[in-house]
Formats: sequence, C-alpha cells, structure tokens
Amino acid sequence: MLESQSSLTSAVSQHVPLIAPLAPPTLLHVTHWKAGSQWIHRILIALSYESIVPPAIGMTQILKKPIVEGSVYPTVYLTREELEAVRLPKSARRFVVIRDLRDTLVSYYFSMKVSHPIIARELITLRAVLGHLTLEEGLLFLMNETLPYCSRIQQSWVDSGEPLIRYEDLLERDVEILEEVLIDRCGMQVTRERLREVIVANRFENITGGRARGQEDVAAHERKGIVGDWKNYFTPRVTDAFKQRIGELLVATGYERDDRW
Repeated sequence: MLESQSSLTSAVSQHVPLIAPLAPPTLLHVTHWKAGSQWIHRILIALSYESIVPPAIGMTQILKKPIVEGSVYPTVYLTREELEAVRLPKSARRFVVIRDLRDTLVSYYFSMKVSHPIIARELITLRAVLGHLTLEEGLLFLMNETLPYCSRIQQSWVDSGEPLIRYEDLLERDVEILEEVLIDRCGMQVTRERLREVIVANRFENITGGRARGQEDVAAHERKGIVGDWKNYFTPRVTDAFKQRIGELLVATGYERDDRW
C-alpha cells in the first residue's frame, strides 16, 4: 500500500507542474522635482528596500543601465518620450505624480537656496546665484532656467492620457490613493496593513518630529507641506510671467479653469 502511494505521488509530481509564485513587478515612480518625490521614495524604501534602485544624477540608473526586472525605481524624473525610449520588462508598471507647478517653483526655490544637500557642483553655483537675487528675481530666474523641464515632464504625461496622481490629493488621501495604486494597479507584493503602517509613519508630522503642516522650517527638506503656498510669494510680475509661460498647463492639469487667477 505504501509502495502504491509512493508511485502515485511520483507520477503526480512528474505530470502536474508546481505553481510558481508570482514575480514582483518592475515598478517605476515617475514624477518631477518637488512633487513629494522624497516622501514617496521613503515609503517605497520601507516597503521594498532590497529591490530599490537608487536614483542617480542625470537618471543614469535608467538611461545608461539595463532595467533590473522586479526592481523598484523611485523618483524617475523623465518625460513620457524619454521613458518609452527605454527597454522595459513586460512586468513594468508605473505611476505618475504631479504637483501644481506654482508650488513646485516656490518649493524648489527654497530647496536650492537653503536646504538641499550639495550633491553636485552645479548646486553650489546655483545657490550662489540665488543668494545674490531677491526672492522675486530668484523665482523668475528658476522659472526660466529649471522649471521648464518640470513642465515638459508634466505636459508629456498629460498628452499621453496617462492617469495622473496629484500631490495635493495625496496629502489628504494618502492611504486610499497609494493602496489603490501600489497594490491594486501596480501589483506590489505587500499587505494592505503593512502599506498603511508605512504611509502613516511617513506623514509630514511624523518625519518632522511633530511639526504640523504649515509650520515652516526653511532649513528642512520638509519645509512646509501645504497646498497653495505660492500665494505667499508670487508678486504681480512673477504671476504675469508664469501665466505667459505655463498658464495653459495649469488648466490642462486641472489646477485652474482659466488664466484669471
């Protein structure tokens, strides 16, 4: 009898393939500067530390190296055209986060002038330039020199019809949105309980030692964490220049109905 059972087990093992566990997806977090990229980066590290491919200057981790299947790529600052020129695995999933470019500009200004770690010589030069300009002049300078690439990233994904996640919505519904995006849409292999735990741990007030959103610390990377802060810094001159250069994109992304703001 035992011999018969052994023979049956052997036959089954030879003819019935084992079900292999699902391979983790290759996940890309596409965004632009100052759209909560480091916030999402911290969440992804906590969820999948061993799979993270660290961001590199010039996006060389994607543009110059083969994509590692099953890995997680945070803070991908690329247009749709740039990313689609890369050979991606079939398992690749992506999600795109954008932010009101007016708040992006203000946040970028304070980051470049004060708080961002010096990771390249160019930042030393930029910080020196901003140090000799008034706030108004600094915003106008960055609007011409740096913000255009952020706007190109946004425009490319808007034109593609890609579902976009707004930073502003994440501030209010982080658990709901990220649970749907990371688990339901992108297939990230993590429990909902673990995801919620990590999201809560990385909220503004928890990573700033209890500082509430809106309480400013210019020297901190997490400076203020609010929506609409641009209203505190835009002068009529900055507003007019912004409308001329990027006003249409504000409408396309739903941040404004028209140019009467």
